[in-house]
Amino acid sequence: MKPLYLIGGPMGVGKSAAGQALKLLLDSSVLLDGDRCWDMHPFRVTEETIERSQQTWTSG
Repeated sequence: MKPLYLIGGPMGVGKSAAGQALKLLLDSSVLLDGDRCWDMHPFRVTEETIERSQQTWTSG
């Protein structure tokens, strides 16, 4: 089984930059940016997506 690295923290601390750097250090790696997880078609407004959006915009 291959390792899975999760990088978390508040906005603006460098999570994306750290993920990009880690991707370059590891062979056969993939960076899945959490912001891209919202890029879905069709986007459905549900109680879950509303709650997650509120958490994203109120954290920090």
